[in-house]
Amino acid sequence: MIEGREKLQADLLDRRRSYEKRLDGFVEGLAMEIAAGARHRVYRDRKSESPVSPLADSIHVARESASYEVRTSMSYAPYVEFGTSKMAARPFLTPATEEVKVRFALSPELFGGGT
Repeated sequence: MIEGREKLQADLLDRRRSYEKRLDGFVEGLAMEIAAGARHRVYRDRKSESPVSPLADSIHVARESASYEVRTSMSYAPYVEFGTSKMAARPFLTPATEEVKVRFALSPELFGGGT
């Protein structure tokens, strides 16, 4: 029997849990950044002068098992994002995701990565 084996296993388990917790927080932070960017784009690009936007207000982050999803409860959101035969697309989620990807690639330390 290896001396100190239980202590080593316990230490490795603690380190794994700590890493998983940090990673979870990191991924949640990225999802929150994407949601904020999507909300900003909806408000910026809306056609109405109203200070209220049900679409923007419905954008949120939801935890799904071991991942996070940026969601909206508005059934018309895909039509705004991708357009229709009668309406031009006004993408909000795709550009927000791409912006976070680029910012992370250029400066991972801003997101707690690259260390």
